[in-house]
Amino acid sequence: MRQTCRASSSTKRQIASATPTDGCHVEAALMSSTLVVNVLDLLRRPGSEKSVSVVVRAADFDFADSRIDDASDVSVDIELESSSTGIVARGTARTAWKSVCRRCLRQVSGSVDAEIDEAFSRGVHVAAHHHGDSAGDALSETEPIVGDQIDFTLPVREAVLLAVPEAPLCRNDCLGLCPQCGADRATTKCSCVVASRDERWAALDALRGKLGDAVE
Repeated sequence: MRQTCRASSSTKRQIASATPTDGCHVEAALMSSTLVVNVLDLLRRPGSEKSVSVVVRAADFDFADSRIDDASDVSVDIELESSSTGIVARGTARTAWKSVCRRCLRQVSGSVDAEIDEAFSRGVHVAAHHHGDSAGDALSETEPIVGDQIDFTLPVREAVLLAVPEAPLCRNDCLGLCPQCGADRATTKCSCVVASRDERWAALDALRGKLGDAVE
């Protein structure tokens, strides 16, 4: 049996008056946060499934990362499947990011689809790193499940931060800045001559320079 829960950030203000739809209690599934899911129904019926689709403001995750704007949205889609030993949750979290090119320092932006792949069991939360893992396969203990709820806030936060590129390029063939004058070599032709250097001979070059200074 599959249940579907869909909500946006505004749903949190409507939970008190929400009514069941399509067999899914919105207030029960979302609780006080759009990412806290009640899984009691899944635990009672091994083999059952539930879909959760929510849009949450990035500020709610407290990313504290300049690459992610707090005003942007994070679209989360998670499929939950239960077994006799626990629950497997797989899905994606999509959001926009912005940064600077590591070569030319121009502004760059994009979006990521962070993969969520988690396994939960009574009292234990473990990361399911392989899609073949069944619910409850304990790979490494992390946080226990509180009551009959799963809070996906932290797993989504960590997945997004890992997916956002740390040192992006505006394009793969970016020429970067001239190390002499700082000109953007993609738009400006400078007359600087950059000597090529084999780092394997760096120590010898340094010694040659010292000997030359001593002779002078």
